[in-house]
Amino acid sequence: MSNQLIHLLAQWHPLKDAHQWVLGLIYKTEGSCYRKAGAVMLFSNAGHQLGVLSGGCLESDINKQAQRVMQDGKHRTAVYDDNDEEDIAFKLGVGCGGVVHLALLPITNDNHYLQLHTVYSYLVSGQPCLWKQEVNGELSSSVSVCDNQQASSSEQADNTTRVKPEAKKTAALLDTQNGKCFLTVPCEPPPHLLIVGGGYDATFVVKMAVQQGWSVSVWDPRPAQARVEHFGDANFIVESTEAEALNLHVAEHNIDAAVLMSHHRQIDSNALAMLSRYPLKYVAMLGPIHRKDEMFALAGIKESDFQGFFASPAGFDIGGDLPESIALSIIAQCHAVLANKLPTLK
Repeated sequence: MSNQLIHLLAQWHPLKDAHQWVLGLIYKTEGSCYRKAGAVMLFSNAGHQLGVLSGGCLESDINKQAQRVMQDGKHRTAVYDDNDEEDIAFKLGVGCGGVVHLALLPITNDNHYLQLHTVYSYLVSGQPCLWKQEVNGELSSSVSVCDNQQASSSEQADNTTRVKPEAKKTAALLDTQNGKCFLTVPCEPPPHLLIVGGGYDATFVVKMAVQQGWSVSVWDPRPAQARVEHFGDANFIVESTEAEALNLHVAEHNIDAAVLMSHHRQIDSNALAMLSRYPLKYVAMLGPIHRKDEMFALAGIKESDFQGFFASPAGFDIGGDLPESIALSIIAQCHAVLANKLPTLK
């Protein structure tokens, strides 16, 4: 199971009233730490531990503290300092050399589930939002959605406000004059990757994307390709021989990235022409540079028609030629582009 927030909340949501739950929330870090501010983990009195807050070295102690919160219903904060010889983090040999500030908050109907159910509803509908959580005091919570997103009146009434898209950035800690401390956390749905081509090599790309917690769609107009038994992990298999079906699918879903790997000139060029009309952040196509020029000519478009990053040959050059290596190189490059962390490789 992925550690994407939507997948953690998907496990918690149907059980939110069946057990006692505690949220572990990193609200501040200093120095080198495995997870940063905004990272969450969910604990229950039935033994659930959903997510990670460290490399696996702190979870046992955090779980003990979470059980105390369940017993008395009182929220707590904890500090794990790897530089302090008297600190539990140092004794456990965490090794990162940083300081983690953690809040342990009860999740109950009385505190409106810390608005996590509202966050979940937006993520399921593909809408990014900004979650604001008090880490001390009364544990008040709120959820803000972008102006360009549509929210229902019931969601608006559920302690939800609207903010401009540019307000969504990294998690930020806000201190108020009365001593209250709030953490604002941008929450976004997982990326949605489209794979054009349903051959054997595409199965590795799909599996690797799914392991990242991404949504994945697969389309191949050839009846013998993109078969359900080979792409059981995919969220969608567009079952149509018509390119217009792919166009409708992209229009109806928030596709962030696409990889063209059908190894078929007409399929790739048709998909290329269609995708150039959408603001995808990443588009990659298998094949050598001379094939890219040929595909653009067939599609009747230019590379500059794409608003986002275009890669052909697809992926980083990591020196591998097996399907597994090619999939790794593509997913790594796509991940870097989506995270605005594209490195310069020598």
